[in-house]
Amino acid sequence: MKKYCLWLAVLIMSWSIMFAEIKNGYGPEIEGIRESLKSLNILLTEDNTLSLFQKLQIKNKIYKLRDYITYYELTEELLTQFKTIAPDLFNEIDSLKDNNGQIVKVFVRFVPENEMRFRASGTTNLAHFENDRNTYYSEYGPATVSVKIASVNKSLSLLAHEFGHVKYQVPNLASYIEYYSTWYQNETFNSNYIGHNDHDPSGMKALEYENTFRDYYLSFLKTAPAKWKNAQALLEKIRRAALKNVF
Repeated sequence: MKKYCLWLAVLIMSWSIMFAEIKNGYGPEIEGIRESLKSLNILLTEDNTLSLFQKLQIKNKIYKLRDYITYYELTEELLTQFKTIAPDLFNEIDSLKDNNGQIVKVFVRFVPENEMRFRASGTTNLAHFENDRNTYYSEYGPATVSVKIASVNKSLSLLAHEFGHVKYQVPNLASYIEYYSTWYQNETFNSNYIGHNDHDPSGMKALEYENTFRDYYLSFLKTAPAKWKNAQALLEKIRRAALKNVF
């Protein structure tokens, strides 16, 4: 896994993109995570007074921190690939404003399947800030949206789908919350139905984005250089290793 992470770091550096309002959801904590990992590695190798139990505890913490960093890097690559394949869709979300005229930050996390609730493959939170129904709110604060994508083979298509929800919900938050409450309040959670009844405008936009991304992707494959395709094969190996938590 160390070799995979090294290759991933090289790939990310070579394909580096400065993201504006689409953010890596792991980003706010990544520097602290890296510092903690560094400190724990030093402690494990230099402190000869540690008991066997203490060493085991430290190793478990190290595994979790490495896992966090791996998914941060995978999310970076997911966003890089999406922008490369479908720049127009990416830029629409990257510059998206709410009904108050403020740009909304969209935080994306690429996560293990077992972290997704109710077996959903992709989710977009739906909430407003305090008494302002036009200002989106997530765990990242006001004027933010939280998107989570399961680490499956069609992650980019799922991201396009969730971006479609974001595209509609951000500028229409107040009316959509009312719509959502009216049509789904009596429904038990079903990820294939909630947000996707026959006349749900957010669901329609999500399918539109998904279909548009598919067209971009098919066109991209026809012109993608061999170097990119080889990199894709390597990244798939990295993804599989990450899912198995192999370090």
